[in-house]
Amino acid sequence: MRCPFLKEAHVKHCQAAPFRKMIVQSSEAAGAEICSSASYRDCPSARLPGEALPEAPRCPNLQESLVQFCSAAAITKYIPYSESLLSRCGTENHRYCELYLAMAHPPGRAAGEDCEAGCDEEASVDDLPVSSRVSYSPNHMWLDVSVDGTCHVGVDALFARVIGQADRISFVPSRGVFRPSAVITACGTDLQMIFPNPMLVTRTNDYLRAHPEKLVSHPYSLGWLFEGEIPADAPAKRRLCDGLVRGKAAIDWMRRELERVSRFVHERCTVTGLQGESLMMDGGTVRRGLMRSLNREEVLALFDEFFAFYTIWRK
Repeated sequence: MRCPFLKEAHVKHCQAAPFRKMIVQSSEAAGAEICSSASYRDCPSARLPGEALPEAPRCPNLQESLVQFCSAAAITKYIPYSESLLSRCGTENHRYCELYLAMAHPPGRAAGEDCEAGCDEEASVDDLPVSSRVSYSPNHMWLDVSVDGTCHVGVDALFARVIGQADRISFVPSRGVFRPSAVITACGTDLQMIFPNPMLVTRTNDYLRAHPEKLVSHPYSLGWLFEGEIPADAPAKRRLCDGLVRGKAAIDWMRRELERVSRFVHERCTVTGLQGESLMMDGGTVRRGLMRSLNREEVLALFDEFFAFYTIWRK
């Protein structure tokens, strides 16, 4: 599925001009340009020094091509069809485009609908969105595999709710097929998130270096961490999805995880208030920014129990 804002057009340009100017073929442009008629002889770019102009019905320097462009962008940028494979607009990857999300999901959602734009949620557990298009790992990361074999990896909404705010994000450099790993700094503590299954990483979301808040506000779209590829064969896809859950199983799992986090905090942590005072934990659910109410030892204990890579073998 391609982006609904992706459009095509035929354009012309003069290959002899010092600056390339695209002329979109339309009824208005037809009367303004002279390249397609014998009037091109009056154009200074058509005549080369010391050469006579050929007898031709149109300028020999005129080139035509088919291009794509985003109709939602404030500034139109034409992408030749020969380079269209480099763009995410023609694939399911357009769901990770900030402009698409802003146009397709405008602000002003009603109360109770404050899940991130573009999460395609199937259900919510205690107002926590559970995306229907992704699979979840036991340490609260997600995988989205597109039809063309492109995949994206990020952290889920529970992890985003628990940390409340990401102060800094850095990626652990690796090459080839490996387990994607990122270090997320929250509450003054470096938390290393590792996706459990190896994949070929082709790109990291460097946008998060300048805007780490997107990891929390849009965990299933703009907050993605890694982009990668898998071979087309079915066994490779099965290996990448090994141990992950999705659909109704993911909803039930997320409900149990919320209960486990609440029970863990009640039994092992001391939550502090805005003035630093200890608060009684008399029920309720996991609140946004829970980690910021815990001391460092409790933060690490909570992370190790639910989000660390080696927690997978304990489940």
